[in-house]
Amino acid sequence: MTDLVRFSRLLRHLRENCNGNNVPGLTVFTGPTTKLGITQAQISVLTGISEGWYRQFETGRSAPSAEWIETLVRALILNEGQRHALHVYGTGAEPPSRYRPDKSTIHPIENEHVQLQQWTAYISDFAWDVVVLNAQAGKEWPWMLNGVNVMIWALTYPEARMQLIDWEESWAKPMASALRLRHKANHDHPRLNEVIAEIKKDRWAARILEDDLTTNHHPDKQRRQAYLPGHGDSVFDVTFLAYMPMSDPAMRLMIAPAKPTE
Repeated sequence: MTDLVRFSRLLRHLRENCNGNNVPGLTVFTGPTTKLGITQAQISVLTGISEGWYRQFETGRSAPSAEWIETLVRALILNEGQRHALHVYGTGAEPPSRYRPDKSTIHPIENEHVQLQQWTAYISDFAWDVVVLNAQAGKEWPWMLNGVNVMIWALTYPEARMQLIDWEESWAKPMASALRLRHKANHDHPRLNEVIAEIKKDRWAARILEDDLTTNHHPDKQRRQAYLPGHGDSVFDVTFLAYMPMSDPAMRLMIAPAKPTE
């Protein structure tokens, strides 16, 4: 059973106690702040809905979907306890299970190698699900901690379009190209088909995936720009270094140093 009174109170509390400087890309539009709290308009942009729609949630007049709660959790970088409470009060159910890729093929020393990297490092599988990641990846890209697919996050999530600078040209088109090429050659791969289907639910991402003519096979040594959590409007250059183990070329070790632009 939902409890929209408690949900609305918790939602308002989270918004009013959110540090906007920690939300990637948000202060670019509003400027740095010395006060806690973000506006209803800001949280609406972050979660991809209208301000009026959001106000329905915060006043307890409408129940949110589980999908919107998950968007809120990622956008505000909420902890597991806050996520759980939002789902129970807002939908009357436990939070949905997160997709967990198979880690059995990762050798313990491979995992240790990832953990020892000073830069963001992670291993993703054939369908771009994150299998293991290090602490720096969780700090700079906290959505990875939520078990979110790399392609689904970058191509469809509202907060990604704020965090990733020049989203369509620098990020979405080359990433969609790599996904499109892999899917064309592996159209019977079950998980890849699930990822494609999820991305096509978003009309902007679907347009790029289906109509764009960019041909980009991999991101190795490519550099893109982004805002990172806790750094306000500082711009970071993110360089991608991609490696594949000889025993399993379906896996990719990604090391992504992020350095402030000068």
